[in-house]
Amino acid sequence: MQGERLNKRNAWYQAVWRWHFYAGLIFAPIFIILAVTGSIYLFEPQITKMQYKDMMTATFTEEQPIEVQKESFMTEYPDAMITSIRLPDEGESTRIGWMNKDEMMYTYIHPETTEVLGTRSAEGSMDLLVVIHGTLLGGQIGNWVVELAASWAIILLITGTFLFWPRGKNPLRMLMPKLGKGRQWWKQMHGSVALWSSLGLVLIISSGLAWSSVSGAMLQWVSSSTNTGAPMYAYAFGAKPESTVTTKEVAEDVPWATQADLVPTSSPSTMLPIDLNQVVNKSTIDRPYTISLPEGETGVYTVTSAAGHPFKESTVNLDQYSGETLSSVTYADYGILGKLITVGIAFHEGRLFGLLNQLVGVALCLGLIFVVISSFMMWRKRKVGSIEQMKRFEDERIKRIVGILILLLGVTLPLAGISILVVLLFDWLIGRRKLKAEVAA
Repeated sequence: MQGERLNKRNAWYQAVWRWHFYAGLIFAPIFIILAVTGSIYLFEPQITKMQYKDMMTATFTEEQPIEVQKESFMTEYPDAMITSIRLPDEGESTRIGWMNKDEMMYTYIHPETTEVLGTRSAEGSMDLLVVIHGTLLGGQIGNWVVELAASWAIILLITGTFLFWPRGKNPLRMLMPKLGKGRQWWKQMHGSVALWSSLGLVLIISSGLAWSSVSGAMLQWVSSSTNTGAPMYAYAFGAKPESTVTTKEVAEDVPWATQADLVPTSSPSTMLPIDLNQVVNKSTIDRPYTISLPEGETGVYTVTSAAGHPFKESTVNLDQYSGETLSSVTYADYGILGKLITVGIAFHEGRLFGLLNQLVGVALCLGLIFVVISSFMMWRKRKVGSIEQMKRFEDERIKRIVGILILLLGVTLPLAGISILVVLLFDWLIGRRKLKAEVAA
């Protein structure tokens, strides 16, 4: 009986090890790419401000009304169609977003002198990093691959902890590796660095999934269906808007929690629309914030703040004629899921606690890179063998447990669940080929 229990434990260990091995082998290059691009993009605010310092920075003691700044811009670009205006924080210039044919442009205005400081494309040089980080330059398919890799990264951290767990010893020993030589050194460092980084990496990875195609859409659906994102009660100024247009379709700098919110409409009126000065006077949002201009006769002014501290996030919609507040959603209005994801995204982007957050993010990325490199070194220093020579698990109970795990992963991480089915099929084909070879012999 004791021998049977031992065999089942070994079978379970072998099952976990095989998933860990397969996933690590397949996704290691992607982990490196995500870690490198992510660690650089953490400093996007500083890099962009250095790159466009002459445009983006401005020293002023008094600020001209926003309509005056707008007039200065229109003098320079009389045919421009303005889409948004970002009101500056201290030491910054006003940013006006406008369309130049099919290209979004940013023009910067000195808040006091109203001088046009410069114009650039909204897609800066750092945006290439975003595309690589989010799609590997592969469009929608690339985004699915990144999401799949991120899902498996979480699985790898969980399975790795199980594999590294000291049997019959104090678990705290995992935090301080017993350094040996050769492969043993790489193995101990691989496990310890991964363990030290695991909590932060899980937070970064899971929050990153909020932007993904499949898991992100599922999170938005869950938050809306369970009223845990931006709850309906946040529309304290009337019924939930009858609209099919979402906030992210008509506004810039929109918080994640309100991107899928339906935008209310302005009531048709014979009055002229209110001007930007009136919008600014009605705004109670801390700067910097962005005003997105109305689209069409029923469009609204949307005032958003998402690039600063997560606790100060806000999304406000104003009737373009009366200036009435049609909806107002702040971080305090978010449900539990909306708050958790918002804080996670801020940590992911290095905005939660300033420079220290950025440095922690870099340390986690370096930790991930080391874990990948150390796994490669362990593979290089392994005993001569092949995948086919590794033990397969045959215990029927273990197979049922793995099946249940696949079902759970298929619900929570859909792409990971599908990919596990593929790996199972691959594993079965290897076993079948080996069995045929043994019978033939």
